[in-house]
Amino acid sequence: MKPFPKHRLIRMTTALLLAAAVMLAAACSKRSVSFDVNEFTYTPALVPNPMKGFASFYGKTDSDSSLEYIGIKFNEIYTYENGVGGLDTSDLDKKLPDVAERGHHAIVRIYILNPGHVNENETGIFLPEELYNELKSTGNIYSNPYEGYQLEYPDFNSEKLIACMTEFIRMFAEKFDGHPAIAVIQMGLYGSWGEWNMYGCRYGKCAMKDDHLRTLIEEYVSDFQRTKLMGRNPSLGYANEYPIGYHDDNFMFNTSDFHKQSPEWKDLLRQQDRTYATLQQFYDFIDGNGGCYKPLWEQWKTQMFGGELSRQIYLEPFGTLWDGTEREALDYCINQFHMSWLMGVGFGGIPETNTPEYKEFKNVAGSFGYDISIQSVSAKNYTGKIETTFTNSGIAPFYYDWEIEYRILDSQGELMYTCIDEDFRLSNLLPGETLESVFFVPEDLKAGEYRILMRFVNPAEEISKKIMPLRLSNDHETTGGIYELAKVTVE
Repeated sequence: MKPFPKHRLIRMTTALLLAAAVMLAAACSKRSVSFDVNEFTYTPALVPNPMKGFASFYGKTDSDSSLEYIGIKFNEIYTYENGVGGLDTSDLDKKLPDVAERGHHAIVRIYILNPGHVNENETGIFLPEELYNELKSTGNIYSNPYEGYQLEYPDFNSEKLIACMTEFIRMFAEKFDGHPAIAVIQMGLYGSWGEWNMYGCRYGKCAMKDDHLRTLIEEYVSDFQRTKLMGRNPSLGYANEYPIGYHDDNFMFNTSDFHKQSPEWKDLLRQQDRTYATLQQFYDFIDGNGGCYKPLWEQWKTQMFGGELSRQIYLEPFGTLWDGTEREALDYCINQFHMSWLMGVGFGGIPETNTPEYKEFKNVAGSFGYDISIQSVSAKNYTGKIETTFTNSGIAPFYYDWEIEYRILDSQGELMYTCIDEDFRLSNLLPGETLESVFFVPEDLKAGEYRILMRFVNPAEEISKKIMPLRLSNDHETTGGIYELAKVTVE
């Protein structure tokens, strides 16, 4: 007879020993454990839910958002005096707890240029004064008249500016990597609005060379090991080579190839912009920019995608987007790129409650990102084991490994025991897949009747108890984000 391979024999021996140990423990144990598990029904979770749906700008108190965008001028967070760079995070240190108090998480972007918001006292460039003067004295600041304003742009290839930006990234990550109130860092810094383009600038030499942008991207990726990152354009700075997500800040207008499938949508786009030369730009970025690099269609499985509704399309906030071609295009774009969230609420266009438009608004908000539910719960009396199977009916995973916590309550509702399943990885739960978590009733639990509950722990609870819980698409919710799995009797 041909012998078993050695590695297989080892596995079989280990399995037999474990089985024998379980049987021996059951035989020696004086206690009896019996479960009455709940059967779970899929029930669409209420929105918003953490890190998905529509996002608003910082300070919006609406209850329909789970995210707030915080844009920060570079000179408000990076200091530069006597040739030495530093960090002043006092403003962000105040804003992040405010965001958490509203139950939300933050999208954070630092920018140097803002050509869309200038006045007679500003030129759209936001550098620390000493750094600005140093760059200007060396000919690295350019003046550019645009739409009645005098704008200024730095040469983003300046070695001094690059050194300051990389220094900032290191200091910024040292303090904020893994911050529980931050959902994602948009890498920003370069270009108008930090969007990696030189909108309004007539000086081509200001545009950052790919190798220099790569320097910034590598610094971000190296320093931010826990907080998710987003870039604007994978065709710049070799960004496609790095584990980052992307944000499309002209969402719907130049996002997808839907205009090839819908003549009506193509006509609507032409009405907004006769040139419409940038159609499907974001699609081309993700598709490998015409074959220049590997397509990124699988990137969403590990990295977050988001964006901002195009102002060219979004003239009447939530007015005409809820039926016909506009709605079809919106749904198509959200699904094609597995979007987790979308800016748009901040324009002030949430429909009035108790209207058909508001109902559709909530439906769209729920269509983003993950949709996690308990598929089933099973238990084994002789071992005290309870196994919970989760599934994801959404279009994206939940990108952070929030801990799954089990609780045991006695018949009076008193908390008797808590436990974390340290092997469970929530981010591995992809759409259409399942993931199991196992919990054992502790051996020293006294005789009595108990309830077993579970929840996902939002790390931002350490900042505010008002933070939004992760809610499942299920019944048997006892309170916000806590679900009863079973009743157990120990004798």
